[in-house]
Amino acid sequence: MQTISSSTPIAAPQEVAWEVMADHELYARWVPRSVVDLEVKGSPERNGVGAIRVFHIGPVRTREEITTFDPPNRMAYRVLTIPMPVRNCRSDLLLVANDDGSGCTLHWDSWFETVIPLTGGIMRQIMGSATAKMAAGIAEEAARRAQSA
Repeated sequence: MQTISSSTPIAAPQEVAWEVMADHELYARWVPRSVVDLEVKGSPERNGVGAIRVFHIGPVRTREEITTFDPPNRMAYRVLTIPMPVRNCRSDLLLVANDDGSGCTLHWDSWFETVIPLTGGIMRQIMGSATAKMAAGIAEEAARRAQSA
């Protein structure tokens, strides 16, 4: 099992960061030439448990299912299809308010198995880069919204 973990400080209240993190369509802003569609709506919230989001980057598609949706704290998903040699991929995103009230921190943990032996390092690098880009986008958008409020 391969693991990726990161912590990203966010200069915005946890509730604002949650609004951004839970809005799947926003993720397309942070990956060039991409689109994010909601294939299946969650229940009881549109982006909640059971929602299936599809990331299109050119002709490549990645499908993810939301498995945990606990506003404004935690969201988790599992990857249904991915155009990489990995399987059993899942992620957990946890927002924790800072003690001093200065914002919050996004903790993003992912786990996956490699299909091709000896590719764990490169796959951690590729997937870690993608999650870092998404986390940075969430942090920037949340901070922008907090400053505008």
